[in-house]
Amino acid sequence: MLVKIIPILVSSNIPLYLTNLTWKCAIGLTIKPKSCLEIRYYTTNITAHNGYYTIYIGENELQTVYCDFQSDPPFIWTLVESYTRKIGKWVSKLPDHKIFQQPYYYNYPYNECNPQFQAYRLSKKSMASIANSRRTTHWRVTCNFQDVKSYPISHRDYWRNSMCRYNIMTIYRTVFGCYWTDYINVRGYTCRNCLLAMYATPGAHMHFQSSTSLNHCHRYVFPSPYKTNPTECNFGHFHTYNTKHACSATKDSTSNWWFGGVYQPQTKLINSVLL
Repeated sequence: MLVKIIPILVSSNIPLYLTNLTWKCAIGLTIKPKSCLEIRYYTTNITAHNGYYTIYIGENELQTVYCDFQSDPPFIWTLVESYTRKIGKWVSKLPDHKIFQQPYYYNYPYNECNPQFQAYRLSKKSMASIANSRRTTHWRVTCNFQDVKSYPISHRDYWRNSMCRYNIMTIYRTVFGCYWTDYINVRGYTCRNCLLAMYATPGAHMHFQSSTSLNHCHRYVFPSPYKTNPTECNFGHFHTYNTKHACSATKDSTSNWWFGGVYQPQTKLINSVLL
């Protein structure tokens, strides 16, 4: 049965398009989307634009989030965290910088009611709700998304993996752990379906160390001026970093972390393994 979804109670208080609150279908069923991907499935006949939307955490709690519908087809993404290099640096002297050194196993919300790219992190409860929504299958990291002017985005300095391969919500400590990753690009060097060493500890945000990849797991080479001491940290932690990587090029460069999945309308079947 084809069900027509009608958005109602649209708010004008939050910028951009189709923001609030409840969705109702023609047969009277109230739908409460729990991610940007679910919003997209409920607006199949409407052009969805990037911006600020309201989703549900649980049954009745509302959460404003930033949605990316356009940059990375066929994926749809919900922003769960974003930070600049200066606040994400391991030895940063900025207040609250330790918040951005924690894996998602721990609850460290920051500016949760004000989605932004400079310093923002959802609560563990909100992240878990998005991650556990039935259509969420992947996570990704982009750099400087706030500066993107055209779509689709480049996949240079970009990381994407499935929750099945690496459930980013359950990891609280992994040192030299070898895990499969769907796709990673570091400074133009790309690896698909790779077994890579990923890092996260209490006090060290999830990140990848490209300079030590040659020594671990499948020993993929990401040429770097750094070796094992110091190491080149990519996408977070930034104990040592490379200014040729987009996420760490300047102190104001941002690392953007997202949860999402493939938008697959019934009229077009997509195999995400091939992406």
